[in-house]
Amino acid sequence: MLAARRRAYHGIMRIEGTEAAEKIVRRVRASGRENLVMILSNGCCDATAPYLYDDYIAEPDAQPIGAVGDVAVLAPGWLAKLYSSEDDVLTIDVEHGVLDDSFSLETELDCRFVLRAPVVPERR
Repeated sequence: MLAARRRAYHGIMRIEGTEAAEKIVRRVRASGRENLVMILSNGCCDATAPYLYDDYIAEPDAQPIGAVGDVAVLAPGWLAKLYSSEDDVLTIDVEHGVLDDSFSLETELDCRFVLRAPVVPERR
């Protein structure tokens, strides 16, 4: 079960970060990284996986959709609309012991942020 904290609803999408994700954000910041931002985008390899960057220039239509710790989470407008129901909550969590084949900063700590979508009941 995910231990989630800090929900944010901005009329578009709700994001929550687990305590584990917030801990990794704090560790990245403590390593000397500044001006952190987390983005959800349409990357070529990891699709909508969360990426943590420093000094990142966001896409023109990027919208703030919440925060993990004190780091803003941004998503392009088209993506933010996909989960616009009040009942939809996306969770940013972390998995350990994964390959460090990403440009996202947490991979330096042998982990990777993951986006968990709500489970949709099967319709009959």
